[in-house]
Amino acid sequence: MNKELSFRSLPRIDLRGFTSPVQPLPRLSEELGLEVWVKRDDLGSVGLAGNKVRKLEMELARAREVGATHIVTEGSRHSNATRAAAAAAAAIGMKCTLVLCHDEPKEPVGNLLLDALFGADLRLVGDVSWVELARLTEDVVRELEAAGERVYRLPIGSATGRGATSFARAYIEADEQIRAQGAEFRTLVHASSAGSTHSGLVLGRALSGASTRVIGVVVAGEVYDDVPGNYLRLANEAAGLLAPGVQITADDLELTEDYLGEGYGKPAPGVMEAIDLMARLEGIVVDPVYTGKAVAAIIDMARKGSIEGPVLFWHTGGYHAIFDPHYTSVMWSAIPRLGSIQL
Repeated sequence: MNKELSFRSLPRIDLRGFTSPVQPLPRLSEELGLEVWVKRDDLGSVGLAGNKVRKLEMELARAREVGATHIVTEGSRHSNATRAAAAAAAAIGMKCTLVLCHDEPKEPVGNLLLDALFGADLRLVGDVSWVELARLTEDVVRELEAAGERVYRLPIGSATGRGATSFARAYIEADEQIRAQGAEFRTLVHASSAGSTHSGLVLGRALSGASTRVIGVVVAGEVYDDVPGNYLRLANEAAGLLAPGVQITADDLELTEDYLGEGYGKPAPGVMEAIDLMARLEGIVVDPVYTGKAVAAIIDMARKGSIEGPVLFWHTGGYHAIFDPHYTSVMWSAIPRLGSIQL
């Protein structure tokens, strides 16, 4: 199969403007006794980047194709997906409404501040479940459609089969980049929530014929009743768009909730150490909600000897949460060298 021709058959808007680099992490590698690299999807040109931008390149191209003028999606107030959707919509001149749950801050901070800066209409609905959030979002879609808007509804996390195709492409991109530097990765680790990143990476591995271990570190286990089932659905929807002869099975997925801790956006063992080590050793910021849990997994598995290198950590972005006063205060007390600073 000609992979490039398959990818070209799907409409796509270039929202990033460049290819995010793959780079070694020599000081972290020395600390862990394990060769670690990073794919820098935290870098980009729209909305302060992140993995969701890749999915939006596919989804907003489809939205344009069907004549939509208004994007509606939902998530937590910490959500990287909603922030990216707001920025991408602004960049291409579409309206955007975000339906946001979890505790409402006294002032806009982190991703919520960015959502507002990018011009999205924000609907804060309080601390509701993901299921209730989806229902409330459907109510907003009906309201807007009744007012004459042509709405394109994005599910939570932009988790669609079409979005997952972007990460099948991304897997091949990263593999080519690291090989060009005379290396290869045996294991790939990333933070996973709504599922289309993991599903796409697994499909990309299948298209490449590789044997890489792809580990999704679950950071939001309550998004679906059946997390593996929904991931499998997304992977095969993506395969149907790119390579109908390819079938992804449950055995192809590797997900772990060992680093979820108390739940989405809540404490988990090892996360503060992960944030500290990445910043102090490599000058790279990871956050307590998403990527910090993936790095904590790498550190823990390295120390247990349960992971094979070279490891590629896929930095999916989202450092903005560290500017939320709640997380800032936690870091200040949990990372000794911060707490010792006299202000």
